[in-house]
Amino acid sequence: MQPLPNLAARSDNPGRLASVSRRYGMLYGAFAGLAFAVAAWGVDGYYLSQAHALYPWLKFIVGFIVCVFAGALAGWLSARLEKVYLAVLIWLAASALFAWLSIAIPFQIAPVLLEWLRPDLKGLLDYVFYPDFQVRFAVGLTWALILGLFVGLLQIMMTESAVFSASIISKLIPMLVCAVLMFVSGNRIDGLSNQPLRTALVTMDTVIQYAGEHQGQKVDPQVARQMRLSVTDSIEGLLHLPRRLVVSKYDNYLGEVDIVVEFGNTPVKCVTVYGQPVFCEKAIPSVPQ
Repeated sequence: MQPLPNLAARSDNPGRLASVSRRYGMLYGAFAGLAFAVAAWGVDGYYLSQAHALYPWLKFIVGFIVCVFAGALAGWLSARLEKVYLAVLIWLAASALFAWLSIAIPFQIAPVLLEWLRPDLKGLLDYVFYPDFQVRFAVGLTWALILGLFVGLLQIMMTESAVFSASIISKLIPMLVCAVLMFVSGNRIDGLSNQPLRTALVTMDTVIQYAGEHQGQKVDPQVARQMRLSVTDSIEGLLHLPRRLVVSKYDNYLGEVDIVVEFGNTPVKCVTVYGQPVFCEKAIPSVPQ
């Protein structure tokens, strides 16, 4: 592979031109990291915020900070080193980090932060990193590496023309294309880890919302069965209270997902199986050993 054309050679002020190229590379990388974070955790945060989730934007905030910083660093280094093979290796490393975060944030980092923000949740949260999650990581890593490779090559091929272009559109096109690629990567990864947990929580909130709005009213039996309203029979006296939901436990397939619903100061445990509510009961947190 040949080194990238030295942009400094095309200007009477080589130091300034090199600085502009590196700043563009840093902005390009930050844009790539932002697009990935929005797809991997931002969309998830939006849906959770509509479902009365506890700290719905927590995962996005963590992912946003790390991915934007890592992307900016990858873009800056690629522009600084001006070598094709090094730029490719840098973006592959950044993509591997993004894929690792897609598993680490929901199952390892988020629960620690939740218990730090809310110490009273200790005993209610049981997050386990199962060996089966390595398969999810491998699938996510494959997507991230393939699309990250294209993002790296795109920077190499289009940085010079974008930096020298006087057109704002020409400068933005590489960033927009890389954003699309990274959004696709993040979206695929979101489906591996966030979506099963999100589906369980959103479905549970929908059932509680419907039960609360129709409390004391006659509901069509078929609708009641479809909505599985019977799972709220044991907590009818709490449905009028403000609520916050958080995933408390899951199995290795993310098929059975337990949700803790806080009605005021009263925690309720609800069990779902593949997104379908099964039952709810008042939760008694276990005492940490």
